[in-house]
Amino acid sequence: MTSSEKGREGESLAEAFLRARGYRVLERNLRVPGGEIDLVCLDGPTLVFVEVKRRDQKRFGTALSAVDARKRRRLRTLAADYAQILAPKARFRFDVVALDGERAALHRDAF
Repeated sequence: MTSSEKGREGESLAEAFLRARGYRVLERNLRVPGGEIDLVCLDGPTLVFVEVKRRDQKRFGTALSAVDARKRRRLRTLAADYAQILAPKARFRFDVVALDGERAALHRDAF
């Protein structure tokens, strides 16, 4: 399986994981100028930008550790642009779904 295929599979797993927790998925792989947002969801009235990270082996660290300062900064910028245009009054937050091997973890309000 290629890394792109693994990424798509991870995003599908994360989407199902979030839906089971009551999230409503609005967008998947949203491409905006400057990058991509894995999932845009609603958790109740809150707009949630979700980063999905998958690690099958610990050799490169955990999935959560892959969401570094640079990645967080980029996601904040992308999300602000999206919210300004489509939901200027929305309250929003950033969650991370970390997939480590067979284990999935939701990190609400991760940054």
